[in-house]
Amino acid sequence: METIATWRPTPADRITLVRAALAAACAVLAVPPLFAGPVPGQVPGEGTGLLLVILGSTALLLDAVDGPVARRTGTASEAGARFDSATDAFLVLVLSVATVAVVGLWTLAIGSMYYVVVAAGLVRPHLRESLPRSTARKVIGAVQPLALLLALVMALVPGMPSAVAAAAPAVALPLLLFSFGRDVVALERRHFASAASSRRATPQAAPAHGPAT
Repeated sequence: METIATWRPTPADRITLVRAALAAACAVLAVPPLFAGPVPGQVPGEGTGLLLVILGSTALLLDAVDGPVARRTGTASEAGARFDSATDAFLVLVLSVATVAVVGLWTLAIGSMYYVVVAAGLVRPHLRESLPRSTARKVIGAVQPLALLLALVMALVPGMPSAVAAAAPAVALPLLLFSFGRDVVALERRHFASAASSRRATPQAAPAHGPAT
């Protein structure tokens, strides 16, 4: 089994590592204002907000690179895909924290959704199973960081109402709920269908008979 000591990152993994570092840099900028109690509609500072947008946008653009690199180099793997998904989720969480200063605490629902489902998988392991690839899931996943970045960009425009900045995340959140909800329902249905099939395949025990008289 591969461990940290034996892990050799592929070219795509290196790109994902850069994305993770960019997301971490965004976290350094986004987390302190959350605890400092920012006022909704105000960005902690134009310089900080602009840097968040630049770093977050770069991480988002690189997300379109690591997959093709993995396929081109023949190094695509399930572990690499999980690493990519975890990095995506972390970036969305950090950006949702950053937008709290722009539109309010409710944007944390966007960033926490992935982790809620992961936690649910600890109780119901079948929720960790893979599903067929879905274009809709991929598009909705890409919309989330884009919507949060758009909110940050709108907040940098002088005199921009917070309601306008909140418009993109307000559209993105229902789409995310739909995507995760659909996947959870599909996994639950598969689980119940598999359990029912197993029960039907299990032979019934023959009734016990008493001694003949």
